[in-house]
Amino acid sequence: MSIEQTVYCRVIGEGKDLVLLHGWGVNSVVWTPVVEQLSKHFRLHLIDLPGFGRSGPLTQYNLQEIVDAVVKVVPNSAVWCGWSLGGLIATYAALKYPQKIQKLIQVSASPKFVSEENWPGVESSVFNNFKSGVENNCDKTLARFIGLQAMGCVSARKDTVILKKLLASSEKAQLTALLSGLDLLNECDLRSEFRCLKVPCLSLFGLFDSLVPVQAGREMQCLLPESKQKIFINSSHAPFVSEADDFCKTVINFAVD
Repeated sequence: MSIEQTVYCRVIGEGKDLVLLHGWGVNSVVWTPVVEQLSKHFRLHLIDLPGFGRSGPLTQYNLQEIVDAVVKVVPNSAVWCGWSLGGLIATYAALKYPQKIQKLIQVSASPKFVSEENWPGVESSVFNNFKSGVENNCDKTLARFIGLQAMGCVSARKDTVILKKLLASSEKAQLTALLSGLDLLNECDLRSEFRCLKVPCLSLFGLFDSLVPVQAGREMQCLLPESKQKIFINSSHAPFVSEADDFCKTVINFAVD
């Protein structure tokens, strides 16, 4: 399968081009809560990352190969918005191809997801445990991960139900993509490159997010002082589900400005 055929992209709406990249274990249907509002202002490019949803796998699963595959199916001068793993991918794209990307929006994402001294994140063991879970009982592990997206916020139960319903009727991710995606979250460190980002950047965080703690935002602001940030005070890892209206307003104000 050629790269041109690998990545599935659904286009909806009219206006400035906005590329939406989903996170690990899911696919582009997770954006459903905000598609109607955003499509009134943008021409949305809803991507299924390689090996997820309707997209075929890649022979090599690394940031460069993923970004090159996505770049082939979206227009130049688009705003790229990535959630979690998708945010890592969008950040890498903005670093490598600043001439192709007008603005970057990171949603619950970090240039380095794993914690270390003076860098907030999650323990590496979290991703290793999910990797073992995927190998032993994939469906149960994915369901647990979906629950983790909303844990801590007031609407956690409702948000989890929404995400599970959206994903129930969509294609399951391929095992190689799931395992490789966890490796990317566990191993990637774009902090030094992030300092040199050339495109306008907005980073969005959920106050109750256990995967990308708000403290990471403070460190990211130190790396790139000119970037913009917003914390959603009633959200965990999925503010576009928990606070869909405010999320849309924030994206529109930044992307259209």
